[in-house]
Amino acid sequence: MRPVFSLVAAGLLATALLAGCSVQNQAPVSTETNSPVEAAAADEGAPARVVSVDTGTVIAQQEYKIPGSKDDKVTFGVQSLAVEGKTMVLKLVLTPDFASVSDSEAVSVYDMTGNVTFNPRLVDRENLKEYSLLTESVYTWATDRVHTETTNHEPVIWWGVYAAPEDENESFDLRVLDAMAEFPDVPVQR
Repeated sequence: MRPVFSLVAAGLLATALLAGCSVQNQAPVSTETNSPVEAAAADEGAPARVVSVDTGTVIAQQEYKIPGSKDDKVTFGVQSLAVEGKTMVLKLVLTPDFASVSDSEAVSVYDMTGNVTFNPRLVDRENLKEYSLLTESVYTWATDRVHTETTNHEPVIWWGVYAAPEDENESFDLRVLDAMAEFPDVPVQR
């Protein structure tokens, strides 16, 4: 009985020692990134936060009227589609123009997509392929559309991650929503 007790005690001691390791002993996380979400500045363990949004580069855009609303609409702009290693990142700029809310009231990406499933698809007609957002279990590799908010006439970035193209695609047709016209020939940046 004594050897089992000693092994259990040793295991508990090792676990306690590992759990007691300080976060300060870890190498600092770099805050230099091209992602719209960057690490919080000084606080160790602080949550990531958005520090800036560059909405200046929009290569195509169209206005979409929210179904079932009287005068609510949103402008969808395609900012970029870039291959990053084994993945491809799509960035959209969404700008709400909702008559149903005041200019200071929050409008979420969920509201701007008409409260429907939002899974923009990249269509490769030449190779008869379609790329959807990557998912892991119940999590989608994309901006949280319920908690990502802005106000009227203020743009917000939505990003989603896809598998890198299997073929040497120079462009894709982008289907943002089923009720909306496609964005044809969105160029792939490498």
